[in-house]
Amino acid sequence: MVSSPETVQTPTTLGERVRAARRELGMSQAQLAGEELTKGFISQIESGLVRPSVRSLQIIATRLGRPLDYFVGDEPLAATKRVRFHRLAAEAAVERRDWPVVRSEASAALASAVPARERGALLRLVALADLAAGDAEAVFERVSEALRIIDVTVDASEVARLLHLRGQAYLRHGQLGAAVESLEASRDTLDRHEVADPRLRARVLVTLATAYRRLNRAAKALSTYESALALAARTSEIRTAAQGYMGIAVSLYDSGELDGAINNYARALELFARLGDTAFELSVLQSLATVHVEQGEIEAARRAAERCLERADAVDDPNMRAIAETILARVALAEGDHEQALRVVTKAESALAALGDERQRADALRVMGLAHHAAGDHAASDRVFRQAVAILTEIKDQPDLAAVAGEYARLLRARGDAEAAFDMLELSRGPSARH
Repeated sequence: MVSSPETVQTPTTLGERVRAARRELGMSQAQLAGEELTKGFISQIESGLVRPSVRSLQIIATRLGRPLDYFVGDEPLAATKRVRFHRLAAEAAVERRDWPVVRSEASAALASAVPARERGALLRLVALADLAAGDAEAVFERVSEALRIIDVTVDASEVARLLHLRGQAYLRHGQLGAAVESLEASRDTLDRHEVADPRLRARVLVTLATAYRRLNRAAKALSTYESALALAARTSEIRTAAQGYMGIAVSLYDSGELDGAINNYARALELFARLGDTAFELSVLQSLATVHVEQGEIEAARRAAERCLERADAVDDPNMRAIAETILARVALAEGDHEQALRVVTKAESALAALGDERQRADALRVMGLAHHAAGDHAASDRVFRQAVAILTEIKDQPDLAAVAGEYARLLRARGDAEAAFDMLELSRGPSARH
């Protein structure tokens, strides 16, 4: 006689589904509870003794890696409660920078009929995912729609967030004037309507300071970064504080105060390392290495660049690896080894060209031009320097264009080519100075 296989019961209630998903992951009730909930609360949910709130269910679903519908798909759930769940899940995913989840959760909520105020907030969440994907046009469209339907007298903080987001998109798109206009409007909205949200204000100020810096308004950038840093420190906003230190470091670097820049980069690096934010950590390491080169601190530059290279390999970031190699080429140049510099930077430039990072590719071409010049190959040096200038002109990166054109002008003057040096010097000063 053959026995029938054991029947597997399909979980039907919310509690049974929580238990099934938890066991599938090999997770204990205490692990599922984490710091926000308790083991006893999870036990009561699984036993059907209590129903979790939307916030608690969002924590449980996120931790179990399951969508809302797995738990309540066939149970009656008010549309407003379902929309709120999706929004909370999207906001939690923003904190994790999990942009596909942000998009899917916010889009699921938008599929329902939602009030204008709620729709505006959801559009902003989807626009954040668009910004992370580099789709500035989609950001502009969603933000414009949201601003049309939200009443600033009712929800000034949401309007300020939308204006901040639009300013970020303009900044990434290189439209610096439009970025400043939108970011100042965000700041003014917070002021005019007396919005008591120091974290949001600090974030707006950091982005605004960055826009000022890129427009070469150094004094205004520095004071705005300092205001943002003071707010971030009072609210324990570590990420914003780290970005503030980084912004101050860049502003000091631009004004030639390299010691101050190094100190602030070091503070930013410590905070980003605490946050586990590898992208910013790599960016700070790159900047630290660059400033050390400028200071003539070659060993410190090498250590920072090698650490950057090591971290880039650990997280499989070919772009940052190429940037670190460019800095190591500068280190080799500083040590008088132009052949090693040329080998390393040629590889880096090729990688950056393939990755489409034109700004960093221009920097690699600049180092390549210096290496060719050190080797006495002035024709090759001219070719790559002019290529770098053309790239930076095309992408309208005036600060980097000024640095590259100014450096090239010094080389040309040293060779005795005064006319070409004057042209490059004029280019480095920018159109406003020429007029």
